[in-house]
Amino acid sequence: MDAHVRGERITSVNGQTPRVPAGRVCVREGCETRLSIYNDGDHCGLHAPMVVPRTRGRKHPAA
Repeated sequence: MDAHVRGERITSVNGQTPRVPAGRVCVREGCETRLSIYNDGDHCGLHAPMVVPRTRGRKHPAA
């Protein structure tokens, strides 16, 4: 008895990773860090605004 496992490659819909223009620099004054072509933000990792993801539940309006 031959047992075979079949599957498909996991790929994005269009097949390519989104990219932004090369040569961009962090917008923070005094920071000269060059941003990756895969970083679509305006800041480097050190100066990016902190974002806390909501992992469960709902956000309730402030009272």
